[in-house]
Amino acid sequence: MNLTPEEPVLDEHAPEQETLSPAERARDQSGPVGRTLLEPFILVELLRGPSYGYDLVRQLAVYNFRRTEPAVVYKVLRSMEESGSIQSEWQPRETGPVRRYYVLTPQGRATLQRRMRQLQRHQTRVDQLLHEYADLSGDDVKLDSLEETEDNLATVPR
Repeated sequence: MNLTPEEPVLDEHAPEQETLSPAERARDQSGPVGRTLLEPFILVELLRGPSYGYDLVRQLAVYNFRRTEPAVVYKVLRSMEESGSIQSEWQPRETGPVRRYYVLTPQGRATLQRRMRQLQRHQTRVDQLLHEYADLSGDDVKLDSLEETEDNLATVPR
């Protein structure tokens, strides 16, 4: 059997492909988000200023991750605190329970800077891959997710 690139391979046992809306395609479809990806986003949010766990979960949602599980965020926060990237302090409130606020440390700033450089290198590679794919397939996979993320970030109260 000789397949050309234009001929789709059909697998009768494969689940049917569903058509996604542009908003659904813009969202990360990879499932729950792990530490490696969450860490720089959390560090950037803490660069804005101190924040507590639930607020960080809400702030991370504007980046269009499909699922940002609070338990995962808290686990990442604990790990980052153990590594010295962040510090936390319990702060009482006039009403309601105390909140644990997280702040970026100098070591965390250095980690963030290092991670940003790593992400820039990865972005360059991914951009090159997407360009090659578009050239070879004729399928432009660019998403409006950056504009949507910027719009979402503009709506988050600080």
